[in-house]
Amino acid sequence: MNSVSKTLAPSTFQDFWAMGFRRLVPVIPPDGEINETSSLYKRIGTSQDARGKVPGVKGRDGKWHSFDWTKHEADEADLRRWAAMGAGIGVRMGDGLYLIDADALDKAHAALIQQCVYKHIGVLPTRIGNFPKAGYLVRVSEPIRYCRVDFGPLTERNQPRDRVEILSDGRQFVAHGIHPKTKAPYVWPIPLVPYDQLPIVSPQQIVDLLEELRSLLPAAKPIVTEGAKDDVSQASLKGDLEAVRKAVAATPNTSAAFPTREAYRDFGYAIKAALPDHPEDAFELFSDWCARWQDGENDPDVVASDWRRMKGPYRRGASWLFELAEQHSDGQFARTDAWFEEIPDEPQSLFAPPLAPASTQQREIEPLIIIDPTAWSGRQARPREWVVDGWMPKGEVTLLYGDGGVGKSLLAMQFATCAATGRPWLGQATQPARVMGFFCEDGEDELLRRQIDINRALGVEFSELMGLRLICRKHSDNVFALWDRQTGALKLQPVWHQLVAAAKEFRADVVIVDTIADVYAGSEIDRVQVNAFVKGVLGRLGKEIGATVLALGHPSVAGKQSGEGTSGSTAWNNAVRSRLYLKHPKGAESGNTRVLEGRKSNYGPKGSQLIIRYARGAFEMLAGSQPMTQRDGASAAPEIVSITEAVERAVVGVLMASPNERLSMAPNSQYYAVKILRGLDPEGLAPFPDDKVVAAMRSLERREVIREQRVGSTGHGRGFSGYVVVPEKVGAPAHAVERPAAANAFDRFDEIPGATADAGIGAAVSTINAHVFD
Repeated sequence: MNSVSKTLAPSTFQDFWAMGFRRLVPVIPPDGEINETSSLYKRIGTSQDARGKVPGVKGRDGKWHSFDWTKHEADEADLRRWAAMGAGIGVRMGDGLYLIDADALDKAHAALIQQCVYKHIGVLPTRIGNFPKAGYLVRVSEPIRYCRVDFGPLTERNQPRDRVEILSDGRQFVAHGIHPKTKAPYVWPIPLVPYDQLPIVSPQQIVDLLEELRSLLPAAKPIVTEGAKDDVSQASLKGDLEAVRKAVAATPNTSAAFPTREAYRDFGYAIKAALPDHPEDAFELFSDWCARWQDGENDPDVVASDWRRMKGPYRRGASWLFELAEQHSDGQFARTDAWFEEIPDEPQSLFAPPLAPASTQQREIEPLIIIDPTAWSGRQARPREWVVDGWMPKGEVTLLYGDGGVGKSLLAMQFATCAATGRPWLGQATQPARVMGFFCEDGEDELLRRQIDINRALGVEFSELMGLRLICRKHSDNVFALWDRQTGALKLQPVWHQLVAAAKEFRADVVIVDTIADVYAGSEIDRVQVNAFVKGVLGRLGKEIGATVLALGHPSVAGKQSGEGTSGSTAWNNAVRSRLYLKHPKGAESGNTRVLEGRKSNYGPKGSQLIIRYARGAFEMLAGSQPMTQRDGASAAPEIVSITEAVERAVVGVLMASPNERLSMAPNSQYYAVKILRGLDPEGLAPFPDDKVVAAMRSLERREVIREQRVGSTGHGRGFSGYVVVPEKVGAPAHAVERPAAANAFDRFDEIPGATADAGIGAAVSTINAHVFD
């Protein structure tokens, strides 16, 4: 990592103060000597040892004590005093400051959390104490409660081992110092910025983040919410039994100190809140204190009855008892002598096991291959090879992007089936290939259902699928590679090596990866990581096997809005040789029609389009670009209807079916032809934008295939014009334009081979079009 300015790598209390972080607290160092009277002392050497995690101050005896840090407001004198003590630097939550604490022991899970944080909030200053655990610092526009998602394998106490917490008021985190387990300094790999430069997000963004993590992380539990600005975390009220006993003993029960019955009951509430794990001891302490009332007598039965009625949640606990004891004991009790503040929930929620030693291995460096071009003299280059002519170059990585639910996985499985059985794919010449699919989002039952539909649509028997293998990885850890934060090296994960071995054994020619979101654990907007992943992970996958890789992904919001179908960094597009985009036609975000576009092709024409339609569980070809020259060995591709011809057929079909419609070519007219025709056949014209429909009508009119003429009259006898088809110009029989014949065709669309009720008018129009243009 390059060196950064001191303001971006604060290391002293004054540095944090200058950056606007004023809610500072001193943290007991991991090797601090604890005063023997503190409950902290009893935990030394156990898993509950809180040194290095919790706030505290050094007393005159040179030993560390706890103090009431939850209410302490630091000043500059404190900063100098704490620095002289050698304290670590803690930052108290509040005033809009929150920490997203990703307490994940598994690197893949930690990487997934980071990706979700970037997706919902953006890149945030990140603190690392024990990799891969991380803390992300952010500001929130409105107060939110402490909340968390527990997930992962269970501990011996049958509790989830890992969690993601949103630390709020009443919590703190260690921003600088030595981690108690790793004995290494905390670091900020994504540097801290001044307080007023921290991103500000809404509470809903935090909720959305946790909800998505809950849906993605293994064995995740429902979101747990505790505490708030007005709701006190009950865990924060706990205290050590002996410390509470001393505080109660040191607090006199007088009418001056507790002048009302409410004050007397408040003291009982606080004892009960401080000792929830010691109910009998708590009642004994309260009873003894009540018996010491100096201005009268308390009835033991009334005391016991009052105690039974004291129920949570509580507002005050151990810290309030310690405060009262110090206030009323004439120096017999000091709050710094008692450890009153437990770390909320489990101490391990913020810190982790020791960091594994950094790897000393160097990155694997491949030898340079130096070519002398003079040796090429007289040598002929081999013809470029394609898996799908003009669409998918052989031996390269192709990305297939599409919105969720648009049909990417189905399209990929249909391609796999066509390649494995030697059939053309969507009318495109396709090289026979052995295909292996790595599916992360669908279970075996869904893959089976999908394959049955594809087989039926293509006329394929399961016995023909010897060249196809499917791997179901739903709900599994599918991350292909992770980045070593210390060396920056890209480390391939076991699942990647498993896939390589399986593909080699099967002798796969093509590997489908569905989806990128499941196998990529980096940042989508990081050009370096994206480029390394596409080339060093997906590309290397193909190189190791000698195969083509088809990887499926989702476009970003900006990619969808622009129509380019890109995602995150432009490196996704730049790093591959071919990128396809499957989408709904513009202006038609539902229905059965799709458009497959070739958004990038280094070795062929860019901008190719296929108009396809979902029917009976698979996609069928409607129109598109003509195929390239047939390759040796490729499946024979049928003649493809051009998009221009297809839109003309669609227009003619609608006009033949509705010859008496009032139409105008004026865009501002209520009878604008494009609008009226779309209303008559929404599905048939859905694939084509308005400009193509207009161009088709102009071309048809110019060639006299259609003409404008009077087609009817209004109720007042005034004539109006529309467009009718000239049969002799399209070679159709004269009766084809008669309304009864057209009506009969639509009435019987369910009898047309291949038509379904879902296809509606579009299927009948397609049949008529076939007669018109044949």
